[in-house]
Amino acid sequence: MMSEEYSRIMGNVALAEIINSLKAGEKKVSDIVEDLKKTSPTGIPQLVVELYLWSLQQSGYVQAKGSGPTATYTLTDKWRELEGKASK
Repeated sequence: MMSEEYSRIMGNVALAEIINSLKAGEKKVSDIVEDLKKTSPTGIPQLVVELYLWSLQQSGYVQAKGSGPTATYTLTDKWRELEGKASK
């Protein structure tokens, strides 16, 4: 059964695309923005991506190494656990 939290995150197109981008591994904000341009004709502004990443980080689903434009982001075990429960 899919959790409400997982449904809320993956129901938001921008959040789902950010998560999908991070499934490929550690990335900088600029890399994620580039990935989103491939899936959306207009892409998502970098500031919006940064805000979503901050929100995911506050929830414990994403972790950052470094800060500012050179920070890299990865999915956490907490996210993998949530996703694993959702796929059952």
